[in-house]
Amino acid sequence: MFATTIRFTLPADTDWERLRQIAIRRAFDLYRGMPGLHAKAFIFAPERGEYGGNYVWETQDDAEAFLRSDAWRTAISMYGEPRVERAEICAYVEDGDLVFPPDYDLMPSVSQGEGASPSPPA
Repeated sequence: MFATTIRFTLPADTDWERLRQIAIRRAFDLYRGMPGLHAKAFIFAPERGEYGGNYVWETQDDAEAFLRSDAWRTAISMYGEPRVERAEICAYVEDGDLVFPPDYDLMPSVSQGEGASPSPPA
């Protein structure tokens, strides 16, 4: 799994209520059936002038395909160039269930013991 975090910086006179309605419409019309997309949280931070999303993708290729899509080009034309961060997801919890990795061994490691923290990298 792969994550993308996107933040647009918007002008001080942004109509945040109108933007909320646009986001809800885009969520319904565009993101529900998007290939490879597991989840998207639409993010509003009017006090910082930020709008964006946190995305969870099946693969990095799915995320990169979105960043080449017409939907992405439309967002940039509406809001300008955003800050984009990409990262691999090592574990994903949804509704209290570990969704990823699907084959995780739930038995605690004998070498580390239950509740032990991994050692920091050297």
